[in-house]
Amino acid sequence: MKILLTLPIFILLPQPLAADVIPVKPFAQGIIRLPQYPFGKTHKSKPKPSPLIVVRNAKEYARFLDRIPKKQISKTRPAPLNTDPLLKRPRIGFQKHTLLVLTRPSMTRPKFTKVTDNSKSLDVTAEFPRELPAARPIHIGTYTAVLIPQSALPIRLKTGQP
Repeated sequence: MKILLTLPIFILLPQPLAADVIPVKPFAQGIIRLPQYPFGKTHKSKPKPSPLIVVRNAKEYARFLDRIPKKQISKTRPAPLNTDPLLKRPRIGFQKHTLLVLTRPSMTRPKFTKVTDNSKSLDVTAEFPRELPAARPIHIGTYTAVLIPQSALPIRLKTGQP
């Protein structure tokens, strides 16, 4: 009898508004140059840059592509050319898509978990796995890029635990 009485209560309670999950299309991953400041000098007027880069037009896309090194990280001289497919500058239809890029000052790549639309903004949930010890130049990190459908909403980063 108790089960029959509680069932209508759950039906009558308003359901919380669920955020829409936006489809994510993997685009590329590789190494990237990070902003570098002189040792001991930080720009107090500028906050630490976000690991999320939002690319909405061709000018921002060209600026992002310029940060990808032309040569691989290598001890051999001369270093071999980088095999990153983005160095070929593939076209993106920015009328239909927005490019989201996560960067990290480590050789462990960040991962997109999900992108949700909560009607006021797009929330990007990402995981930053534990860093593994690796020798790397101080100005080099990794990136992961995905494409999402075009949106004019502001985009916020939320970090999840791996």
